[in-house]
Amino acid sequence: MTRRVRVVTFDGDETLWDFQGAMRRALALAAGMFGPPVTAEWLRRVRDDVAARPEFAGAPMEDIRRAAFAESARLTGAADGFADRVHAEYMRARHAGVTLYPDTLPCLRELRAGGHRLALITNGNSRPDLVGVADFMSCTVVAAECGHRKPDPEIYRYAAAKLAVAPEECLHVGDHPVEDVAASAEAGMRAVWLNRSESRERPQRAWRTITSLADLPALCRQPGGRANGSSGRKQP
Repeated sequence: MTRRVRVVTFDGDETLWDFQGAMRRALALAAGMFGPPVTAEWLRRVRDDVAARPEFAGAPMEDIRRAAFAESARLTGAADGFADRVHAEYMRARHAGVTLYPDTLPCLRELRAGGHRLALITNGNSRPDLVGVADFMSCTVVAAECGHRKPDPEIYRYAAAKLAVAPEECLHVGDHPVEDVAASAEAGMRAVWLNRSESRERPQRAWRTITSLADLPALCRQPGGRANGSSGRKQP
């Protein structure tokens, strides 16, 4: 017998809010502080190189970004303390620039009104309190704090245990086919793939596919359903 959904967990970046847009704008600001020939794309490549170092495996995203700016400052011969100033401005702009998708708050309100507990499961460092969703969340599970990182299914089992429910009583929503869908399904949750672009092939382990969070509350009222099904205004 399929258990009813008691908890809905969410990915944050590109699911509840537009992270990529905020990051691009913040990187452009940081590149402007360095000046030519530094570009946002070059800063991104330096960050990726730093993140790939063994000493940063599992490190918080903010620590990686700080180290990347320090490396960028070293490579460009910037003055002492410059990297710290760039990092501070980048983080200010990055957090201030994150915006919720229009369907986020209505969805969270309806789910909460329906008696569902909500939680955030993230590898990132976007702060729910700064984007206005912290009051909706029973808990926030951050990879760098709990010791498990997507796509490890353990981060989902950890979240379920923290919420005192079985994974089978949880429904997870996210945009990433592997980190969100495959990993949460492996943990025993019902995985809902949010495909805002409507342009990608549906992951095999998705319980349902939606193109908008507006379609989620109705799914959460269902006791079960055929695996790999779809729901929403338009099927991908």
